[in-house]
Amino acid sequence: MKSMTFSTRLVDRIPRVEGVKTYRFERLKQYTYEAGQWFILTIPDGEGYLTKHFTHSSSPTEGYLDFTTRLTGSLYKTALDSMPVGTEVEMEGPFGSFTLREGGQRLAFITGGIGITPVRSILRYLADTGSDMEVALLYGNQNEDAIPFRLELETFSSQLPGLRVTHALADPSPDWGGPTGYIGQETVSTALDDPAGWTYYVSGPPSMVAAMKGVLDKLGITRRQMILESFDGYE
Repeated sequence: MKSMTFSTRLVDRIPRVEGVKTYRFERLKQYTYEAGQWFILTIPDGEGYLTKHFTHSSSPTEGYLDFTTRLTGSLYKTALDSMPVGTEVEMEGPFGSFTLREGGQRLAFITGGIGITPVRSILRYLADTGSDMEVALLYGNQNEDAIPFRLELETFSSQLPGLRVTHALADPSPDWGGPTGYIGQETVSTALDDPAGWTYYVSGPPSMVAAMKGVLDKLGITRRQMILESFDGYE
């Protein structure tokens, strides 16, 4: 899809978990994108402007434009979170190829923390379009309270009969009965029957994506079966 530059307005900010919020903007009818793509956002800051790129966490099936981010205290994030509802901003997009491929019927998404944003976009799209694909999500977080979109992911499981969700937590509560620690070979092999039979979508910080690629390499997954999205320059 051809990229375009346009003005839009902030209409809402939605807390997800501690330190993570979704920012919602008006959607221009002419703006089209694929689930999983990203855009560039320019916001006002005093006398000047600040620019950064974000992944859509909304789906093309929804009537607004969302992105979800962790508030890190950076100059950009501080200006973003202080914008009043109604503030006009500039968007340019869409960009990126972390999108659904033709022919794949078994999709495995591997991510951690805020890397869920393009995955949420794709899962929402699959749920809204009634997909019958077999889909797996392996999602790493610190603990139960740190999982963005946790309730919605449970809803997806009811809307997508072929979806299975595995949470791996680094520091869970004593009552946690699921996988612990980082996602590794054992986590993937346990969650997926026949790991070689899936197409893998991996998103997150470069170090996490590199580590997961190493895990998949050891499982014999070919590079052609991997779609990788590194959040370079994340702050």
